[in-house]
Amino acid sequence: MKTWITYIAAVLMGLATALLFGDTSAAAGILSWLSSFLVDLGIFITIPVIVLTFPPAVASLGKDMKGRKAAASIIGWSIITAIVLPLAGALIFTLSPVSFPVTSTAGSTPGTLAALASYYGTAALSSLYPRNAFLSIAASMDFILPAIIICWIFGLALRPSCDTIRPAYTVMNSFSEVMHRISRTYAVLGSFLVYGASASLFIDLYQEKTAIAAPRFGLLVLIASAAAAVLILPLLYGAMTGFRKNPYRLLYRSLAPMLAGFSAGSIIAAIPIAESISRQNLGVQKRVSSVAIPLSAAIGKAGSAFVSVLALLALFQATAMSRPSFAVALAAAGAAALISFASSASAGSEIAFITVMSLRLLGIDLYGGENAVLALLPLLCGFGALLDAEIAVMSASIASVSIDTDIEVPISDTI
Repeated sequence: MKTWITYIAAVLMGLATALLFGDTSAAAGILSWLSSFLVDLGIFITIPVIVLTFPPAVASLGKDMKGRKAAASIIGWSIITAIVLPLAGALIFTLSPVSFPVTSTAGSTPGTLAALASYYGTAALSSLYPRNAFLSIAASMDFILPAIIICWIFGLALRPSCDTIRPAYTVMNSFSEVMHRISRTYAVLGSFLVYGASASLFIDLYQEKTAIAAPRFGLLVLIASAAAAVLILPLLYGAMTGFRKNPYRLLYRSLAPMLAGFSAGSIIAAIPIAESISRQNLGVQKRVSSVAIPLSAAIGKAGSAFVSVLALLALFQATAMSRPSFAVALAAAGAAALISFASSASAGSEIAFITVMSLRLLGIDLYGGENAVLALLPLLCGFGALLDAEIAVMSASIASVSIDTDIEVPISDTI
């Protein structure tokens, strides 16, 4: 059965589980443990996938003189989406303003959300300090940028420019193929991760009750995210590829990594799924997906910025008791877009990081009002990760088109 069917079924089963056991006190704890285990298992697979596929991919692209063009398309796509999506979020909120609801964490000690963002940011900065390359890779669990930098340098040195390097290049390519086989198996079985993570997400929302008692903000985020996924991003993708590729064919074939990101609340655990899906379902070369997906997962956080803009403006309205002006909305969009490029330092909590850092950049003090975000953070990070996963898969396809290596995959050959 195709992944886009099994993953949708897994999310629906997760929702059904939450509705059936939502009033059971022990259910949340059990599902939370199961979700944490499955997400950690996904990250456990992600790191060796990056380490063993990224360097030979860089070497292969460099060998054929296609590395710069592929990198330019990936980075260009990340910049374009980082500009357009936050602006779209500001426009959507201006047309349909909603106050952020009062949640169970609204009365938390001022600085709680800031402390969470600061903790992740400090840990990420310390991991960038060049002390031990092997330790940096081993410690790359949520913050994958150090591993990407090290693997990129290794990939440049691995380029088969002389006879003595070619055996190492061949061996690394073989290991890369092994990891892609593992990724394919993980993509096929990833519906179990999606079931456990989505059941935990939905039962937390059910027990929080905010989304049920005050659904307007949740509906705004849901509808706005759907518009971004189905209208805005496909239009941008079509423009970037010269409308040579059908964005909606990509969309339904890429539902697996998108739903994995939504359920886990982070794109990191979905990287092997995205790499396998882009290769098997979209006709992207192994070397392109191996570079584009991790790089985009590190810098392509426009989806998280989009959701953060909605949260920021809703917080402004709830605190000031008046609708933010369009100038304020534009300022929030600009701040979120800028901060989004560093938000991978807080993988899994990008919304908290972007919200706190944007408030600091704009010089706005909500006197602890921003802590209301904590109760809805899993849901907000889920929508952000869903859009980030779509952006990552699209970046791989765009890079493939830019270097003329894309092919069409018959639906019978997809997974």
